[in-house]
Amino acid sequence: MQEVADKFIRVRLTRIDDLDLNLFDFDYDLTFMVFFLNAEGKVYARYGGRDGVNADNRQSLAGLRYTMTSVLAMYERDEKAFAPRADEKSKLIRDVPGSRGFARGCFHCHQVKEVLHNVLQKAGQWQLDMVYRYPLPDNLGMVLDVDRGNVIRMITDRSAAAAVRLKPGDVVQRLGGVPIHSFADAQFALDRAPKTGAIDAVVQRGDTTVDAKLKLADGWRRTDVSWRASVRYLVPYARLYGTDLTADEKKALGLLPTQLAFRQKDNVPNQAYDAGIRAGDIIVGLDDQVLETNVDGFLRHVQSHYLIGEKATVNLIRDGQRLKLTMTFVP
Repeated sequence: MQEVADKFIRVRLTRIDDLDLNLFDFDYDLTFMVFFLNAEGKVYARYGGRDGVNADNRQSLAGLRYTMTSVLAMYERDEKAFAPRADEKSKLIRDVPGSRGFARGCFHCHQVKEVLHNVLQKAGQWQLDMVYRYPLPDNLGMVLDVDRGNVIRMITDRSAAAAVRLKPGDVVQRLGGVPIHSFADAQFALDRAPKTGAIDAVVQRGDTTVDAKLKLADGWRRTDVSWRASVRYLVPYARLYGTDLTADEKKALGLLPTQLAFRQKDNVPNQAYDAGIRAGDIIVGLDDQVLETNVDGFLRHVQSHYLIGEKATVNLIRDGQRLKLTMTFVP
């Protein structure tokens, strides 16, 4: 690792309140991101990123070394490729309206995103789906290798990647024109992709270059945002809780042994009561999905799949009858 790192000039940045956000453009809900730049401030690649599992689930020392090696190979080529800037103009966080009093001159990364959100909200340009920034490649069916960040480890069945016959082992070279060296590069490229339509992909398969166009279905960006500090105020609580049914009780109701099934406790919060849910109702799913979990897993499912203000169909059993009730998640 050290011999590869020594080929770079290394700088650690602990504050970004006086740096160009249009250059250091990344997922500000993170606390760690590596940029690879040339002397003119052009970005070769990024390394970092995470998912809803934990902060390190998509990172490894082997993955960082792989990205550094890939960047060095790019640096030695006659024709170099750089990631695009959001805007050629510089943008400093201290120049963004409303930022000065937000954190008294010292910003956590997630607070940068909060300030930028506030600007959009005041301008009437905010939309709820803007919380789904830096979507995972997994959303298009491409699960990238943690230790080799641009190599496809797995393709999800019936996904956009499967539809264009991408394969495990393919090396993703470009997404939407962005050079890909790492998982973070892939997230950056997908963050620039449209809500619907398609994104161009170029992969290397052995000695063959494969061009593909990945379809972007409506809602493809949607993913777990419950870990994001910048939008924590939008993460809902289920307002439902109770005792899990036993295996015998599930069997008597014709349910699978591993299926969600819990009996709502006597205290029914207003959010649930207004939807028509009553004490003793047996909750068996949401939006007609069979959830293989228990009541605590159900609470986590709500937080990772819904936002405050959204509606869900609660599937339940009452006196032997199956019912569907619509519940709105409130603060």
